[in-house]
Amino acid sequence: MSSKPAARPGIASVRALIDQHYTRELTIAYLAKTSGLSPFHFIRAFRKEVGSTPHQYQRARRIERAKELLVTTPLPVTEICDRIGFQSLGSFSSLFRRLTGETPAGYRAERRKDVYIPACFVRMYRADR
Repeated sequence: MSSKPAARPGIASVRALIDQHYTRELTIAYLAKTSGLSPFHFIRAFRKEVGSTPHQYQRARRIERAKELLVTTPLPVTEICDRIGFQSLGSFSSLFRRLTGETPAGYRAERRKDVYIPACFVRMYRADR
């Protein structure tokens, strides 16, 4: 019975670091130092364990967060782009489309459902103010 080898502590901590700070620019040198590996060995080890490079992994985290924000908030796409760490709306939109097959606005329109709030609840809320 062969089981998958345990995750390297250095790679696991870097993965957690990327998950926590996905909006920041994290250099390979910084991530490698955090893992305790040389930059070239770090990239190989990360790809072997995670299935993608650190850069690809961070981009995927950003796009996941963008998808969540598009569906759950009324924030403009440009603000979402800024919040998830992209410097350019064009690069965000093209990456989003490449990974999801849809534009950010199209993704939102297809999935966002407006919630119906009965008028009586609106009146009750306004009466409390």
